[in-house]
Formats: sequence, structure tokens, C-alpha cells
Amino acid sequence: MQFFATFEYSVFTEILVSELEAKGITDIYAVPLDARKQTPRLMDSLHRSDGVSFLDKPFVFGFLFSTIGASKGFVWTWGPVVWGLIGAAAGIIFGLLISVLMYLLKERKPRSRRTDKRGSEIILIVTCEDSQSELVEDLLWDHMALGLAKTK
Repeated sequence: MQFFATFEYSVFTEILVSELEAKGITDIYAVPLDARKQTPRLMDSLHRSDGVSFLDKPFVFGFLFSTIGASKGFVWTWGPVVWGLIGAAAGIIFGLLISVLMYLLKERKPRSRRTDKRGSEIILIVTCEDSQSELVEDLLWDHMALGLAKTK
């Protein structure tokens, strides 16, 4: 039976390998994964999204400012259409500035320990007999496995 488990690299992984070897399981293969070196892209593409949108706030503020501009435009000299367009442009610019400032402030804050100090992950492949499968599975979960899969 083969087990595939992912771990964050830590002392728990080293202890796990030592305990598996002490139990007589010597067919252990560890593959370290490289950590991401590039920062994620700022703008999303059609096929990939990180959940951060720069256009939500500008469109909402554009709608609000254009509505106010058009309603006040009935009293002002240039009329409701021109003031509605001016309000829409001002709202979009205002919303975009807010989105960019919020993004920059979020990036400046220190990240949590899990995301900032996180090292690379490890895939651990353990091959054992069927009689040892429960022992191996319990040891993998007890030593902070992120995920686990087994095959026969």
C-alpha cells in the first residue's frame, strides 16, 4: 500500500520519518516543493481570479456620483446629462483611488504567521504492507499532514 501525504516543512515531518523508520517502514520518499518566488499578478485574467476586484468600488461610486450629478444637473447650468457624465467619471476615479489605497495598505501590513513565514511544502510517499496501513495512516495524521491519499 502507498500513502501520499503533504506537509509543511517542520520538525514534525522529521520526527514522523524517524518514527516510521523505527516501526520498520523504510520505503519512504520525500519530495520538497519549491515556494513561489514571484508575487501574484495584480490584475486577474479571464481564467484565473484571486477574488480581489479593483472595479467593484469604482462602478458603485460611478453610479452613485452620476445619479447625484444628474439630479443636481436639472438645477445647474450644463444640464443633467453632462453633470451625470461628470459625476460618473468622478465616481469611477474616486472608487479606483480607494481600491488602490486599500490594496496598498493591505500589502503593507505584516501578514499572518501562516502565510508570511511559511516555508515550502513536502510530499511524503510511504510504501508499506497492508497490515501496517492503519499505523502509517495514524502516524501521518498525528504529525500534522495537510492532506492524505492512499492507493493499493
